[in-house]
Amino acid sequence: MDEDRMWNSVAAGSAIAGVALTKPLVERGWRLVFRTEPPGNPADPDVAWRDALIWALVTGAVVGVIRLFAQRLAAGVWHKAKGSYPNSLSDTHP
Repeated sequence: MDEDRMWNSVAAGSAIAGVALTKPLVERGWRLVFRTEPPGNPADPDVAWRDALIWALVTGAVVGVIRLFAQRLAAGVWHKAKGSYPNSLSDTHP
C-alpha cells in the first residue's frame, strides 16, 4: 500500500473515531445547558425549530473540531513513527 493510501486510511479512521465521540458529548452538554433531553431527531416536526437549529449548529461545530483534533493527533503519531508527515498532508501547506 502506498503512503498516500495508508495516510488516507489513518486520517479517515481517526476522523470516524472522533466523530463517534461527538453525539454523547453534545447530548451531555445539551442536558447541562438546557436541563432538558436533547432532540432525538431534529427533523421531527414536533421538535421546535429553535432546538433543531441549535442542535445542528452545535453538533456541526463539535464534529468539525473533534475531527480536526483527531486528524492532527494522527498526523503527529505518523510523524513520530515515520520521521516525516505524509506527502498528501504537506501538499496542503501554503
